[in-house]
Amino acid sequence: MKNKISQLLKTFVITLFVAFIATNQDNYVYNFFDKLGYENEILKKTVLSALIALFIGLLSILISYLWSKIKSNFKKMKITFNTKLNGSKRATIKFEPKDYEYSQEEIEIEISLEPGGWISNLLIKKLGISLDVYFNPELLDIYFLDKWDTDTDGIFRLSDRKISINLLEKMEIRGRNFKGTTHKLKEQFEIKPIRVKNAETTLDLFITSKRSHRIGRLIDKYFLTTEFDSLKVTCKGE
Repeated sequence: MKNKISQLLKTFVITLFVAFIATNQDNYVYNFFDKLGYENEILKKTVLSALIALFIGLLSILISYLWSKIKSNFKKMKITFNTKLNGSKRATIKFEPKDYEYSQEEIEIEISLEPGGWISNLLIKKLGISLDVYFNPELLDIYFLDKWDTDTDGIFRLSDRKISINLLEKMEIRGRNFKGTTHKLKEQFEIKPIRVKNAETTLDLFITSKRSHRIGRLIDKYFLTTEFDSLKVTCKGE
């Protein structure tokens, strides 16, 4: 349908140009043939139509090329969120008590980034776009496996109610290989329910910005595409 409409528009424009130019006896094509001694009106109009069609075709190709270049600069960044348990991807984790206590589990959060266009990458970096992983602090205790929870200089940051992952803050986005490479951000955590009881919760995800949540939502809508399975945590009582 799109190609048919495009072809109809081209035909309309060509016909319109021919109609206007053909009635103007001072146009360059007619003058050229007059100098050569050709007075055949059909020949003049045929050549004029062909030249206009060629010009419009070349202009259409140029516009399509420029538009594709512009669109590539706004290409969305793709984010894939995975949680792993013992090295395998998991979307659920179940805790069962032993002697009225749960054993802690080690989970790994892995973020895969496939860079988008130049403008998309720049906005995500400059606006401090983060992927926030929320959990229920009344049900779960979560700690870094191998560093202090008060560490605020890393890509992963842990607060009372969320794990924040700053997507591009620590990355150099100008490298030649940045756009053609899938980048992985990983961190390991210890997770353990606070008390023994039947309960369920989910590690939920939200895109935000250090400037404002509204900016985060706009970036999420227009410059990001995300794939994730939220980790569902189930606790069994005695």
